[in-house]
Amino acid sequence: MRPSSRTVLGCLILALLIGGVAIGLRRAVTVTPVDDAFRAVLRAYAVPDAAGGTQQHD
Repeated sequence: MRPSSRTVLGCLILALLIGGVAIGLRRAVTVTPVDDAFRAVLRAYAVPDAAGGTQQHD
């Protein structure tokens, strides 16, 4: 069954609306900088280095 032009137009309008909301949110909400606690989590889950070091924290 082939979609009608009205269905295609509705989907296009919905896609444009969602894109506009996404761009608006991106401009309205500021980006939070990475803090030290988040960096510690990234270090904890990092792949061990090639020298065979451990993933233990100090």
